[in-house]
Amino acid sequence: MPTGTPVLATAAGTVVAAGDDATTAYGPQTNFYGNLVVLELDNNSGGSPLFVLYGHLSEVQVAVGQTVAAGDVLGLSGASGVADGPHLHFEVRVGENSYYTTRNPLLWLVPLPGTGVVAGRVTGPNGEPLYEAPVTLVRIDAPAPYTATTTYANGEPNSDGVMNENFAVDDVVPGFYEAIVDAGDRRFTTELWVYPGRTNWVEIVVAP
Repeated sequence: MPTGTPVLATAAGTVVAAGDDATTAYGPQTNFYGNLVVLELDNNSGGSPLFVLYGHLSEVQVAVGQTVAAGDVLGLSGASGVADGPHLHFEVRVGENSYYTTRNPLLWLVPLPGTGVVAGRVTGPNGEPLYEAPVTLVRIDAPAPYTATTTYANGEPNSDGVMNENFAVDDVVPGFYEAIVDAGDRRFTTELWVYPGRTNWVEIVVAP
């Protein structure tokens, strides 16, 4: 995302933070996101406040207390704060505006038209989540782009309170897939259908 790209509000809400984080730590430390905007959305999450954060902006164009509609310009993309290059850092926070209440934004954003989201859990035999395990989705019924991820690291992001997932992949082409987890010299698989416009669930248990 080149510097100066307009950053748009994903939904209607009220600006609760706008400016830099030089004195207030919105992340693990000050001067982390640089210029940022935080919205509290009009729609909550089952009664809990819902916030979205936009970080590393080159310019902020809204003020605290301002109400915005979906699609309104909040600022311009950049590389302020801790950033290797221009990009947008986007977070979803549930319950309070805290770095420690983040959720995976792939579960909150509508996927691209004609695609779906795959979320799930990779666990050991006792149900404990496996951290940073490689997950690959291979379409069986037709060609599809290479799709892979890893399960969450220990401690972040937080799983959704209802789904309790430990991985998610967005913009997946609909079809019949094999989900694969390689653990050492062993491979564990299961199959699933991916439907457009929805979150599709899968679970894989890695046995000893």
